[in-house]
Amino acid sequence: MSLVQVVLRANNTLSALGAFDILIDGVSVTARAGDSQSYTMLGELASALLSLRRGRTTRATAQLCAGKDTWELGLELDGGDVLLSVYRPGPCPEVAVFERRVKLVEFEAAIAEALSATLACDLPRQYRNLLEAAERQLRARPSAAKPLARSLVQDRVLVTTAGGLEVQADASFRVAEQAVLQDGVELERADLHALLLPGRFRLGLGRRSITVPRTHLFLLAERLLWLAEDALESWQAARPLFRRVQVEGVRLGLRRGPGDAPLAISLSNRAESGADKTLTLADVETADFVEGSARFAEALASRYIGHDPRERANLRLQVLLDNARAILGRLAELRLDDGVTNAEPESFRSYGLPSVLPKSDGTWSQGGSMRFVPRWVAAIPSVDLCATVMAGSELIVGSAREIASINTKSGEVTWRVPSERAGTVVCPLGLVRIHSDGRVRMHDLKSGEVRFVAKLQPRTGGGAAGALVNTPGLPKLLLIAEDNASVTALDLASGDIRWRHRAANPSQFRIRRAGRLALIAGSGSSLTALDVLSGETIWRVRDRLPFRGEIAISEDSAYALSSSTVGAARLHHIELWTGRVRFTRTLEEQPTAGQAPILAGRAVIVPTRDHQGVGAIAFDRQTGERLWERPPGMAGGSAAWLGFDDSVIVNSSSGTLLCLDAATGEARYTHVFSRPVEADLARRLEPVVQNGALFVPQHNVQVLRPKTGEIIGQVPADLIPDLLHVDSSCNVFVAEESGHLAAYSVAPSLRLVR
Repeated sequence: MSLVQVVLRANNTLSALGAFDILIDGVSVTARAGDSQSYTMLGELASALLSLRRGRTTRATAQLCAGKDTWELGLELDGGDVLLSVYRPGPCPEVAVFERRVKLVEFEAAIAEALSATLACDLPRQYRNLLEAAERQLRARPSAAKPLARSLVQDRVLVTTAGGLEVQADASFRVAEQAVLQDGVELERADLHALLLPGRFRLGLGRRSITVPRTHLFLLAERLLWLAEDALESWQAARPLFRRVQVEGVRLGLRRGPGDAPLAISLSNRAESGADKTLTLADVETADFVEGSARFAEALASRYIGHDPRERANLRLQVLLDNARAILGRLAELRLDDGVTNAEPESFRSYGLPSVLPKSDGTWSQGGSMRFVPRWVAAIPSVDLCATVMAGSELIVGSAREIASINTKSGEVTWRVPSERAGTVVCPLGLVRIHSDGRVRMHDLKSGEVRFVAKLQPRTGGGAAGALVNTPGLPKLLLIAEDNASVTALDLASGDIRWRHRAANPSQFRIRRAGRLALIAGSGSSLTALDVLSGETIWRVRDRLPFRGEIAISEDSAYALSSSTVGAARLHHIELWTGRVRFTRTLEEQPTAGQAPILAGRAVIVPTRDHQGVGAIAFDRQTGERLWERPPGMAGGSAAWLGFDDSVIVNSSSGTLLCLDAATGEARYTHVFSRPVEADLARRLEPVVQNGALFVPQHNVQVLRPKTGEIIGQVPADLIPDLLHVDSSCNVFVAEESGHLAAYSVAPSLRLVR
């Protein structure tokens, strides 16, 4: 009996093609290829063997499909032998057989015998043609030099962090010469077979160490980066961590307590007796583990490329290297202590801030009720609610194919211009459209004509983000988050770029303007204030938790939230013109994502949310003293918040409207609106205070007095108010996601004059 056998177990029917297997000494080294690929697999294996024999390559692979899993059979030439490896690629690779040595002539004879036996059967034409071509090529004896034994070199990877953590690996790397480019083109492909490398791995801290005698180093480096990323997020959010991964019989685990507690690293490896042997390395600083894991992955990748330059084009190795560098960049940012304060605040304070808090006083803060009469109705197919804005006496409406200007009084279309979906900003000089491909177009508000087109780098995620500079004494600028690492100032008069601020690491920027300052935040650990005139950094505040862009501004203060997706959060009170931190308060509950702190009276209110619903925590704006707390659950679902005077309005998706006293947190009034079905709920719940009236979107638009909660009217709209606009005269414009718009005006009312 031959040492190597290739077995094709044919089924009774030709529609279900048999199972493929390779036997060495009677032991299977392959997962069966399944019922759909056996004959094709046999042809691929013959082609791979032919490539090895002709000297075109020293390694070749063929796929083995078994059910839902895809395995690969790797062949590597070593003199007169071929080394067989069976592994499963993907995010969690598994190695079933590694470098089983077989004589090349015996393996070739087994493939030829399997081809002859298969062609003797009754096969469909497409499979017969494939196998006959493979048999003819295999029988042709090419004139090639005798294959040489592969070259290996013993090397060591050793990384030592500043905290004394050592990460070490010893292995025999494959050695090859520099690959020659064909026509100047380098082919990049994912090749896990070339990266399978068993070696010895060791973690040490001082005199203590834990060692794995044999494991696949590349697969272990990938898992270490997974754990390093989780550990970095845990350390940044000051929350506990427990993670465990497994790679080729080695189980690697991390344990960490809350706060700044150290890590405990455990390695479990199967001993010779068959029992699992667990070793633990305690009291490891989280930053040291993250740095050591990322630098080990970098050093391992450099060894691969240094010994075999062809691996520079290995996509799987590139992913490992990119992930390691990204983690090191995040860690370096968290370790920075480069806070900056502004020693000359007067030049920025002189520009001041406009009043942005709504007032509850006005025409309708007292008196009779309100009646609304329809003014006009319009149908806009595929309406873009995010691009529907007010511009004086015009309503700008965007859609999938065009943008149009509608007169708010008559409902007539003033102009329309073809345009795809884009972000929309109204400024005194015109209408700015920010497209997903990076184009920025300025349209004239009267005619819709394009005044200029600027080309920026497109932003890959997070949508359009920017801020408008329209303060007397300052140039008319639009600050735009460009690509993933820049904030660009675009001159709205000429279309030229004034300046560009680049960050060290990619970030989803959020921009908030305050007079002459532009506050830049995102997913990084810094909050930066830039001069809108020059783009220079005026001040910078650092925190380990990332600033995600939720900023409230009032007078000479900025209130910013730093938080992680899960875990701790902090509220920072920052002097707006100097950048000095007045106080920082830790939040026990998780803040509502995307919601800025609410300013009302002498309180700053942080909305919170969990699975029970929404809540709130209030602090004194000057001292940071906690005033009151309403745990999540005071209103169900999501909610929109509005602060005015000394009150806070909460309009929730459960149909409940709450008005809270900003100083005590007590409810001043509550309304529960009827909601027939879930689909009738407005997509955007933001209430509007205008001219002494509070407009609340639910399944319809209710109008209340802000101070007392008295219902004084209802907009008679048949549309669901997915978008609500109210002008200074209390004219109401309602847009539904279906593409219908309606305008309503306040009807005349009788008043008693004494």
